[in-house]
Amino acid sequence: MIAAPVVLVLVDGRPVDAPVPALLVGGLVSAPIDPYARLIATKITIDDGRGSITFERGAARVTINVPYLRGSSGRIPLGALARALGDAVHYDAAGHILAIDSRAPQPVATMTPYVRWTPPPGPLATFTPEPSPAPQPTLTGIPQPRRTPILQNGGT
Repeated sequence: MIAAPVVLVLVDGRPVDAPVPALLVGGLVSAPIDPYARLIATKITIDDGRGSITFERGAARVTINVPYLRGSSGRIPLGALARALGDAVHYDAAGHILAIDSRAPQPVATMTPYVRWTPPPGPLATFTPEPSPAPQPTLTGIPQPRRTPILQNGGT
């Protein structure tokens, strides 16, 4: 039997130190609730009767059914949980590293088109160069007639 690979979990760039490691099982990173889920959720409610766990952070709320749940010993799909709570998740398959970033950037919003400062009317001296006077031609002597021969009747 082949053992499931151990996965290094990074939360906001810091490795998670846990006595029980996260494992890659069936294409998902499976991790124990403690300490992994406690690092990404602010409130965890365990329902032993239904075998489910509800994770909350801010307005996000996720309920996961966990088989064989006894107290807080159960494994959860860590990447799916982090995404559901609004985190950015990246998995490096070559290094078996799951990176969870709760500092995901906020959506870009268009700024309000309000400008408090308006430029004064007319050109600004800073941006308008001073005109330089063009040199005037100097007239010397008398104009001479054109001395280029003009060919007539086919050049003869």
